[in-house]
Amino acid sequence: MEETTKKGRGDLAKRVIWVILANVILGLGISLLRLSSFGTDPFTCMNLGVSSYLPIGYGTYQMLFNLLLFIPVFILDRKSFGIGALINMLLLGYIVDAFVALFALGGITIQGLSGLLPVRVLLLVAGVLVVCLGIALYMACDLGAAPYDRISVVVENYSHGKLKFRWVRVAMDVLSTAIGFFTGSVVGIGTVVVAFFTGPIVSFFRDTVVVRILGKE
Repeated sequence: MEETTKKGRGDLAKRVIWVILANVILGLGISLLRLSSFGTDPFTCMNLGVSSYLPIGYGTYQMLFNLLLFIPVFILDRKSFGIGALINMLLLGYIVDAFVALFALGGITIQGLSGLLPVRVLLLVAGVLVVCLGIALYMACDLGAAPYDRISVVVENYSHGKLKFRWVRVAMDVLSTAIGFFTGSVVGIGTVVVAFFTGPIVSFFRDTVVVRILGKE
C-alpha cells in the first residue's frame, strides 16, 4: 500500500512538472503569435484588447478575468478544478508577457518585424505549432482545465446536449474575437488558423509526441 501511495505521489509530481512546462510552451507559442502580428487565439485576442484600455497589464488582466470565469465554472463543474487549471489561470498571461519582454531585450519587437513578411510568416507557423504542442501536453496531464476551456462543456451538460460543445465553443470564440477586434486587438489570418487547425494539430501532437513524453499508450 505504501509503495503504491509513493508511486501515485511520484506520478502526480511528474504531471505537475509537465503541466508547468506545458504552460511555458503555450506561453512561448502565444508570444510568437503576438510577434507575428497576424492575430492570436480568440481568448488572447480579447484579453489583449480589453487590457489595453485598463491601467493593468495583459498578464494581470487575464489572471483576474480567469478568476472571474472560474467562479461559476467551479460551482457548476467542480471536477474541472485541478492544479493544472490553477497554473494556467494564474500564470499563463505572465508567462506570455515574460517571453515578449525577453524577445524585446534581444531586439525582437512587433514594430521591428512589421516590414519583414517572411519572418512574420515563420513566426506564425512556429507559433501555431508551439501553441498546439503546449495544449496537447497540458491536456494530457489531466490536472484540470482553464475556465474558458470548460465553459462549453458545462453549457452542453446543463442543456442536456441541446447546445453542443462545438457550437458553444464556436460562439464563444466568435464573441471573444469580436470583442478583441472592437477593442483594438489584432485579428488576422493567425486567428483563423488557430480557430480551424488547433484541433487536428493538437490531436497529432497528442498521439505522436505527448504519448512518448508522458509514457502513455
